Amino acid sequence: MFKVKYWTFITSVILFFFNNNNLVLLAANSCANLSVIGNYDQIGLIDNSTAIYAVGTFRVQDETDENKQPNFNFATMDCTKIRQDGYVANCTLSKAVTWAENNSPNADSPNCELDIDVSNFLMKEISKGVLMGSDVGTSADFVSCFNTMLVIDKNRQRVYLNFTRTAHADDMEKIVANICGKPRQQVLMNCTRWARVRASKKTDETLPSRYCDFSDSNDR
Repeated sequence: MFKVKYWTFITSVILFFFNNNNLVLLAANSCANLSVIGNYDQIGLIDNSTAIYAVGTFRVQDETDENKQPNFNFATMDCTKIRQDGYVANCTLSKAVTWAENNSPNADSPNCELDIDVSNFLMKEISKGVLMGSDVGTSADFVSCFNTMLVIDKNRQRVYLNFTRTAHADDMEKIVANICGKPRQQVLMNCTRWARVRASKKTDETLPSRYCDFSDSNDR
């Protein structure tokens, strides 16, 4: 009985991932006119004695094909510093995430959906200035392709999301080949319009309409 229920459940999860992944892979167009408000023209870490804070958009660095980027998002990371059982910080990652359809933006029939994703990570210092932790809200029984790891590199002033394959991935791909794919490392970037304005002053090349980099309001 358990095995039947397990495979029924895993099949439903696969269909969910399959449908939504195809929406993104076909063309992330229906959310193409969405941008990040310029109030958050910043990058890097705000790091003090009690907390670490960062804000931005998670992207695959140097990927020019928008359809190979993760769902467009805006994220804040709030970490409280702790000293408990080897952990040095408790981080909450909050993301507003869009889900696109294979269409152009349509004001008469809204087709760009918005969701909130909140995850918690207990962080350890794996090397000097580099913190890493896994999503503590994901149970061992949760069926997904990958576990998410948050990495804070104080030395480079960067925040990353890395992904490790779960034990469920092989079972899911027995039903739908390559459904899990190979998610690439994501890094927190500045995707406000100010980043594009600054970059356009430094180059004669045509920049993509959705441009992201590691500049901030201190750059001229």
